[in-house]
Amino acid sequence: MEYYHHWEDFSLREISYLKGRPESSKLLVRIMSSSRMMVTQINAKKGAFVPLHHHEAEQIILVFKGQIRGITGKVSSALLGPGGIWVVPANMPHSVEYVEDTDAIEIVSPIRLDNFVGYTIPHTFFDKEG
Repeated sequence: MEYYHHWEDFSLREISYLKGRPESSKLLVRIMSSSRMMVTQINAKKGAFVPLHHHEAEQIILVFKGQIRGITGKVSSALLGPGGIWVVPANMPHSVEYVEDTDAIEIVSPIRLDNFVGYTIPHTFFDKEG
């Protein structure tokens, strides 16, 4: 069955698993999900950071404005600006640093229940620094 929505029907909010971290207010998301995939609008201020973590979902991030440093594992990184695309395989440890104020879209499949309050899987967030 098809559904029709309006993007503004989904509120901008902080990410539940970042709440309480100093930089959490610098990162706002708007999430829309079906049963098998999820789209997230990312509005990040310079200095926002998501620590090293991993999840079952494959993830694609498309940068529209600003710059991010995508860090895969503990050694590989890339600086991505407008038009940049970062593909993160399932279960690959990764982190992201927002180098400038950034607008991006993230697409994941399957959906990440950890983006919703009460569904964080502790052993995937956040990997200890080695």
